Amino acid sequence: MEAVVLAAITVLTIVFVGSLFALIMICRHKYCRPFDLFSPQFKDARPEINLISNEDSADMELDDVRLHPNIEKILVDEQWVDDATGLIPHCLAILKKCHHLTERLVAMMMTRFSPESMQDLSEIIDVAKRISPRVDDVVRAMYPPLDPRLLEARCMALILSVSHLALIIRSLCQLRTSCSWVVAALTDMEENLQVLREAGMALEATASLQTNSLTNNSTDSINANNVNGNLVTKIV
Repeated sequence: MEAVVLAAITVLTIVFVGSLFALIMICRHKYCRPFDLFSPQFKDARPEINLISNEDSADMELDDVRLHPNIEKILVDEQWVDDATGLIPHCLAILKKCHHLTERLVAMMMTRFSPESMQDLSEIIDVAKRISPRVDDVVRAMYPPLDPRLLEARCMALILSVSHLALIIRSLCQLRTSCSWVVAALTDMEENLQVLREAGMALEATASLQTNSLTNNSTDSINANNVNGNLVTKIV
């Protein structure tokens, strides 16, 4: 009895599957387009690929290479107008020249960049990340009390970071000839550094004179006390 029931169920299953398959084939033939019960599931679950081309991705990353996110605000900040030492304009000039040099280097990189060199971007990004903290160091040193020696050291560190970026981009762009505009920009910034350097030397000279003056005054005071002591001894 159980065998008969099992056989009947098997026959009904075969008939049902066959009817369903026939219905699918009829619908496919009637509407003249392929129909697949399973493909939509895989198509919906499959992630989109290449929504942004490699070139667009490269441009976005290169656009992020800049001297500092707030460099424009720093350059036009009105608080630097009240400087009476004459050193702040040279610091701002160095920041402005480094900003323009970085922008020009990135523009040159964009014109010569190819999607095949995506791996080289990581090196540029790493170097660029080291520039922004150097800008912060320069800005912090521009607040009073000003120390020209500290300003010179931090401006020099910023210029060296930008120079490193220029060397990396020149190497990646495979430029065999030297970029005269890079050398000209660095030479121009050296003039501003020289002003800070001379101010630092003048400050050291003034501090040395004050120290010598205090030392001489102390020596004279000691000698005067000794003379007075000798006179008192003779009188007694």
